[in-house]
Amino acid sequence: MSRRGTRNRPQTRNPGRWLALAALLAVAGAVQAHPHAWIDLRVSLTFEPGGDLHAMRQEWMLDPSYSHLLLQDLEASYPGLALTAALDKIGARMLAALRDYDYFTEVRRSGDRQTIPDAREGRLEWRQRRLHLSFELPLEQTRPDADAPLEYRVYDPSYWIEVLHDAEDVIHLDRGQGCTTQIESPRPDPRLVAYAATLDRNQRAPLEDLGRAFAERVLIHCDP
Repeated sequence: MSRRGTRNRPQTRNPGRWLALAALLAVAGAVQAHPHAWIDLRVSLTFEPGGDLHAMRQEWMLDPSYSHLLLQDLEASYPGLALTAALDKIGARMLAALRDYDYFTEVRRSGDRQTIPDAREGRLEWRQRRLHLSFELPLEQTRPDADAPLEYRVYDPSYWIEVLHDAEDVIHLDRGQGCTTQIESPRPDPRLVAYAATLDRNQRAPLEDLGRAFAERVLIHCDP
């Protein structure tokens, strides 16, 4: 069951992409012991004064249990190094690994998938007993109006991690006057849900981009 009780989810995941990050922290054993990881997502969209969309800032809040596992390994891997300095090192490496997967982000305009540039202003922090990874993605500067709507999804393609927008937050629009956002919950085919539940935690899903079927879709509309 999803942590928010909105849909059924399998209790095991394919570790493919997530292990690329976890390996950076040398916690392969911890991942196998705790295969169900999740992220609370917070998003801010920044608009130019003229109304064009400029950038998307994401903050990932890793679940408390997994955050503690990673923190423990971080302290063991960098004994004597100040926590802030260690987090800076690992945060940069995590973003470098995520680059190969577009930072788990899909952006479309008028249905066409957009190229994701390199992230900037990346930071990994320890706050409120959780690891917070934040970064900004530059976007093509176009106003998402009725003729060129914008939509995005944030998801782990391998379906190892559950990513949902933080239920206690909203999608922030900086200088986005006349713009609104709408979050659509996923409606995966029940047969796909049943199939995903059969995957072993060490098994790579043969279906390409499996996690997309379980991702929230966000639509952004602005007045002309």
